[in-house]
Amino acid sequence: MPHQIELVQATPADVALIATMHAESWLDTYAGLIPTEYLEQHTPAERLATWRARLVDGAEAPLEVNILLVDGQAAGFACLMPLAEPGYGIYLDNLHVRKTYHGHGYGKLLLAHWADYTARRWPGKPLFLYVLDGNTSAREFYRRLGGV
Repeated sequence: MPHQIELVQATPADVALIATMHAESWLDTYAGLIPTEYLEQHTPAERLATWRARLVDGAEAPLEVNILLVDGQAAGFACLMPLAEPGYGIYLDNLHVRKTYHGHGYGKLLLAHWADYTARRWPGKPLFLYVLDGNTSAREFYRRLGGV
């Protein structure tokens, strides 16, 4: 049976959910790249503070955040910061899919959504992001999709 997929715009009420997904992703992805103590003891609170500042206080505005829902459950999120680094293009600051949803094309769906949105809203501006050097799975994901 096909899954019901939705992309919904995040609101201030989603701060804790996004912070949790972000911290989970860091714990899963950056183990061995970032000290474990930092990931376990500081990341959850720091992600919560970051997302509260962004979604409640308006820090780093403008930004656009979508939550990916699969059968009504939060499976991931992505955050676009269009004015963060205008010399490079339109900055995709975050793209995270929960580990249990990996391998089903949801990361590709999020990226395709923002690439299409960027092309329509800012024609001729490239969509770009940064990936930590040691994040080989993300580097491979973007390489397979034509990223450089």
